[in-house]
Amino acid sequence: MNIIATKIISDIRYLMGSSITAHNMYRQIKATFPNSNVYKIFAEPIVLEDGKKIAWASPYEGSAINFQHLSEEDKSLAQDILSSEIGKLISEIKKFDNNEVIDFIYKCIEIPDLNDIYIVNSADGKHAVITQWGFVNDTPGAEKGLLNKFINIKKIPMRFSVVYNDDLSAAPFEDIIFEIDKKQQSAKSDENGIIVLEKIKENAFVKAYEASDSENQNIQNFTCYENGNYTIKVTPKGDMNIIVTDQNSIPQPAVEFVFEFDSRKENAVSGPDGRIVLKRLKNSTHVVAYQPSESGAKNNLNNFIYERSKGEYRIVIQVEELKIEEPKTHNMRFKVIDEKNNIIKNADVIVKYNGITKTLKTDSEGYAELTDVPLGAVVEARAKK
Repeated sequence: MNIIATKIISDIRYLMGSSITAHNMYRQIKATFPNSNVYKIFAEPIVLEDGKKIAWASPYEGSAINFQHLSEEDKSLAQDILSSEIGKLISEIKKFDNNEVIDFIYKCIEIPDLNDIYIVNSADGKHAVITQWGFVNDTPGAEKGLLNKFINIKKIPMRFSVVYNDDLSAAPFEDIIFEIDKKQQSAKSDENGIIVLEKIKENAFVKAYEASDSENQNIQNFTCYENGNYTIKVTPKGDMNIIVTDQNSIPQPAVEFVFEFDSRKENAVSGPDGRIVLKRLKNSTHVVAYQPSESGAKNNLNNFIYERSKGEYRIVIQVEELKIEEPKTHNMRFKVIDEKNNIIKNADVIVKYNGITKTLKTDSEGYAELTDVPLGAVVEARAKK
């Protein structure tokens, strides 16, 4: 026998029967459901030897906790258990085509208040058990029809606004884990940072945290109520914009880099404009960037701390500059004309420089060209008569 509560008889009055007949009513309830365990929701009333107290014993073995002493989270779970077991009892009652039996059971499930509900942790799971069934407290505030309210627990949507915790701006596409009555479900915020959970039990206790928060360091707690407004604050995230340039600030395309952050690696190649974008980094993330090499060395190593408010990050690579050599020779053109400034075609032109003598011939326009003349050379030229 698992006694879960005792009560002084003089402190209660009876909705039906008396403390003496209470045990007979229990036997009657048990006999009403010979092929079902639904009667086990009722604790067995036992008048103690002194006749001043009544004990309530559960048919389930295990520790019993009063509903009022449960955490908010466990109260929500207890509501589900109670609703399920009361629902099974009501379903069994309705199988009887006998209004007297139905009325009898409905009177029995009358209890004064939530203090008369216990959750028993038995070997086969958690069970709801009620004491003082069929009794009414002889004190103000006793509530009538209390258990009937658990049969159809209202379920309503919960609308969450997911925002970044630094500026409270909308946080789109965030993966959030919810725990509702110790059961997990995941959801992703839409482009406006909104998540809607449908059909959540009114007064349910809900936990929420970022999916990336593997250690549950930032759990946020909520209670579901009609037309509630809920805000989930998450770590700020954003896109890290990186531009790869040379030492002269000229963007460098097609440069490969390895990025290490959040215990992972990501390879990326700069685009035609020299840009690389790392998507959805947490604020204050430490980012290591380097160029890979066959030897395994981390060339051009860079360290950054990502801040969402910063527009752009720069990686500078050293590019060997092309040296344009000054020309060592040049070409010279000579025009041959007569006394009247008429051009002379096919005329021979003798040129001398650096001990070299060459004979050139003018073209159809009277020009003769000397090529590859060393810079600084003194050239003598005369038309051959």
